[in-house]
Amino acid sequence: MIEQVWRKSGAWPEFIEVMRLALRSKSEGGRDPSLWASLPGMCCQAAGGEAQWADPVAAAWLLFFAAAHLMDSVEDQDEPDPWWAAQGPGLALNAATGLYFSACLALQELNNLPIPYEAQRAAAVQVLQPFLLMSSGQYVDFNTPKPTLDEYWRIAGAKSGAFFSLACQAGARLATDQPQALQGFQQFGLNIGLLVQILDDLADYRALTEQKGAVDARGLLRSLPAAYLREVCTNEAIERFHGLVWKASENPGALGEIIQIIEQNGGALYLLAELDKRRSLALAGLKRAARSSPARDALVALLDKLQAPST
Repeated sequence: MIEQVWRKSGAWPEFIEVMRLALRSKSEGGRDPSLWASLPGMCCQAAGGEAQWADPVAAAWLLFFAAAHLMDSVEDQDEPDPWWAAQGPGLALNAATGLYFSACLALQELNNLPIPYEAQRAAAVQVLQPFLLMSSGQYVDFNTPKPTLDEYWRIAGAKSGAFFSLACQAGARLATDQPQALQGFQQFGLNIGLLVQILDDLADYRALTEQKGAVDARGLLRSLPAAYLREVCTNEAIERFHGLVWKASENPGALGEIIQIIEQNGGALYLLAELDKRRSLALAGLKRAARSSPARDALVALLDKLQAPST
C-alpha cells in the first residue's frame, strides 16, 4: 500500500528510495516498528471487524513512526543513520517531510473500505488529531532537562503513549463506535507505549551498569531512574547525582557512584515495578474493550513480547 501511494504521488524515484531507507531504519535501541504495525488490524478484528480494514491505518502508522524517529534523531542530535550521515540533518528532515505527507495519503485509502463513511472519517481523525499532543510532549521534553516524576509520565504519555494508543483506538473505531470498547483499546495502547518507553530506559540503564559506550548525560538526566530519584532523594543527594552525571564519561568512579545512588534508592526496582503495573493496566483495558477471542489472545501474545531484558 505504501509503494502504491508513492507510485500515485508522482514523487521522483530517487526521493522514494530515500523514504524507503528511512522506513527500514530501526527505531532507537534497535526496536523494529514493524512488530507493532499489526496493532490496528488486530484491534479492529478484536472489535468485531476485518483485520484488513485497518491496513491504511497501519501503513500511516508506520510512515508516521519513521518520520517521528527521524525528527527526534535530528532534534536530539543523535548519531545519524548511515544513509543521511554524510549529507547531514537536512536530508533527514526532507525525508521526514515526505513520510508525513505519505502517511496522510495512505489514510485516504480508508475511503475505499466497505464500511460507513462516519467510521472512515472517525478513524482518520483518531490517527491525525493526537499529533498535536505528541508535538506538545516533544516541546515540553526540550524545555525540561531534569523532569520530575510527574513531568516524566506526562511527557511519556503524550509521546510514546499517545502514539500507540492511536494505533489501537483508530483500528478499533473501524469496527465499533461503543465508547467503553474504544476507551479500553485506548488504555491498552497507551500502556503499551509506556511499556516501550520504560524498556528503553531500562536497556539504557543496563548498558550503563555494563559500561557499554559513552554516557549520554542529557539522556540520563531525562531518564525514568533520574526522575524517580528527584522524587525520593534529599536535595543534597539529587545535587550530588546531577554533578556526577556530567563527570561519568571520563570518570569511572563517578559512574560507579551514579549506579550506587540509583540502586540504593530503589531506582532499578521502580522500573521493574512500573513494567508490571503498565502490563496489568494494558490487560485491564483489553478486557474492558473486547470479549475473549483469538484476536484478543493475539493482542495478549503481542503484549507478552514486551519483556525486560535478561540480566
